[in-house]
Amino acid sequence: MKQLLDFIAEHESEGAARRLNISAYDVIWGGIKGVHRAPKPLTQMTIREVLAWQDRIDPLYRSEAAGRYQILEDTLRDLYVEAGMTLDSKFDKAGQDRLAMALLKRRGVDRFLHGYLSVNKFCNELAKEWASLPVVDGPKKGRSYYAGDGLNAAGVDVEPFVAVVQSLRPKMQPAGKAPAYAPQKPVSAWDAFFLWILSLMKGPKK
Repeated sequence: MKQLLDFIAEHESEGAARRLNISAYDVIWGGIKGVHRAPKPLTQMTIREVLAWQDRIDPLYRSEAAGRYQILEDTLRDLYVEAGMTLDSKFDKAGQDRLAMALLKRRGVDRFLHGYLSVNKFCNELAKEWASLPVVDGPKKGRSYYAGDGLNAAGVDVEPFVAVVQSLRPKMQPAGKAPAYAPQKPVSAWDAFFLWILSLMKGPKK
């Protein structure tokens, strides 16, 4: 899952981070004037503080996107609860990664991984969440889902986007056919963390 999050971040914040020589986790939308920027690095703030800052500048700007995954105020207001966090949780690297994984879940990553959502449909769900990602089929193919709003544009082509999403899921076996035996690959620490976060967000079984 780290591969997908890195791909998303590369087109949402990493370029700006390299230009500014700062961490992508501290990147804010570039249209915000210096006088209205966050009072300290985002990674040193709590979710409560980030929301308060976003709320203050919301009437002034078309975006108040924050952090490596460029999370908007309206998204963050309920996302942190879905991620099992509190207003006093830190908006640091670990916190932002956790929020991003909650966004993947919201957009159907578990259904995709289990074969209930096609590659194209999952890609298009991600494109609705992150404007730098392209729609992969239909009339808007190759463009941002929000193309034409005067603010957003896709920052990557369809083919590499589809490829990185496809790589997350092994080829599906035909119905009724037992999967061929293959040695199990060790689970990376990142994927183990991702699965643990998913289990937390599912809540206790009834």
